[in-house]
Amino acid sequence: MIARRAAVLEYIQENGEVSTDELFGRFPECTPKTIRRDLTHWEQAGAILRSHGKARVNRQYLFQLEAQYSDRETENAHVKNMLAVAASKLIDSRRSVFIDSGTTMMALARHLPNGNFTVLTAAPNIALAITTQKPQCSVLLTGGNLNPKTLSCSGYGSAEIIKMINIDAAFMATSGYSQSGGFTVGEHFECELKRTVIAKAEKVIMLMDSSKIGKSMPFTFARPNEIDILICDSGIDAETETCLASKGVEIIKSN
Repeated sequence: MIARRAAVLEYIQENGEVSTDELFGRFPECTPKTIRRDLTHWEQAGAILRSHGKARVNRQYLFQLEAQYSDRETENAHVKNMLAVAASKLIDSRRSVFIDSGTTMMALARHLPNGNFTVLTAAPNIALAITTQKPQCSVLLTGGNLNPKTLSCSGYGSAEIIKMINIDAAFMATSGYSQSGGFTVGEHFECELKRTVIAKAEKVIMLMDSSKIGKSMPFTFARPNEIDILICDSGIDAETETCLASKGVEIIKSN
């Protein structure tokens, strides 16, 4: 049920506005009553607005999903720094790496080792930081539409650029993780960009502080079996650790 409801919301957010008849056709395995129940669920959650047989995105809901970048930058700063230091040790010279957007990834940018490697990123602030601090690195920026809340560029053009580049290691960030939803994010295009990166990367390293556990955003961009390494703090609970390890995820705890 959770996966279906997430798919219904994702379809609405992808299209902006859809009719209930269109949803019935999009999910033929579900009864109209089930779809209407899903719509009621998302309407009560504030994710959509309904009127005259149609459902449309509630932009205010999306806007509120993520705190402003400046607010998040100071949250758990010490933990993010520890995760970044641990992640930096996995970067080899003469390799191609992707560095995701977000405050944890900015911390990683500050701790990049000296070396001759290529960095691809969707975050202009991270691209600028690396260019000025590590001039020996070659930095590629995906481009696309800039999200002021995450300082990430995404969109169809971004995904096409990623498809043309070989990625040895992808360092990813997540807005939430739950056993049912996997690794999630609040914006559709950013979800698609992350999915494209993960499909392209030879190795995927997820950086996640324990405050993200149990938090679920609308869009799933990865499941545990798609992740090679998780770098987290000691606050990760035993159940989550066991679940991820059972899917083949190597867990590195920073301290």
